[in-house]
Parts: sequence; C-alpha cells; structure tokens
Amino acid sequence: MSEETRTIYFIEETQSIEGAYVEVRTLYVAENEEQAKEAYENMLKQDQRKSFGLLLNEYVIKADQSYFMQLLRAWKKLPSEFYRKMQVLTYRPLAEYQG
Repeated sequence: MSEETRTIYFIEETQSIEGAYVEVRTLYVAENEEQAKEAYENMLKQDQRKSFGLLLNEYVIKADQSYFMQLLRAWKKLPSEFYRKMQVLTYRPLAEYQG
C-alpha cells in the first residue's frame, strides 16, 4: 500500500487531565482548515457543556491512502486502535477555549 502525508484538522474536547496524561474526545475531523475553523466557531457558540477545553488542532499525518478515506468518512465510529495506525509528523494547536 502506498503511504501519503496529509494535513488533517481535529476539533477535540479535553475530557480529563491526570498528570502528563490528557484524555480527549474527537468532535470533528476535516481536511479543510477553513471548514474546521468554521465548525470550531459554531461549537464555541453552541457549547453549554462544562469541559476543560475545546481544541482545534492541525496534524500532519503519514498513513496509507485508505486510512484517510476511512478517517474522514467514519471518524465517529472508529475504534481507538484505528488511530494507532497513523504517524503524526507534526502537531500544531490552532485554537483553544477554556470553558
């Protein structure tokens, strides 16, 4: 299988923090930065939940081509093991809201 590198945007909510371990829940995944920023802004407007933070993160990921198709199509239903099949090359937080 051929691997490729793509930039993927995740909106994540911090669930708990225990020492250096941070547990997050993925709320949205997109390939387009503008769509991700728009979704993030909409979530901030609608967010009534108590959380440690709402994050918009940019990941540069290296993985099989089919991995990206599955990730973008079915990210809500994927098991956590699925995320171990990617190699994060860089990570950059774009926005964080502490509620």
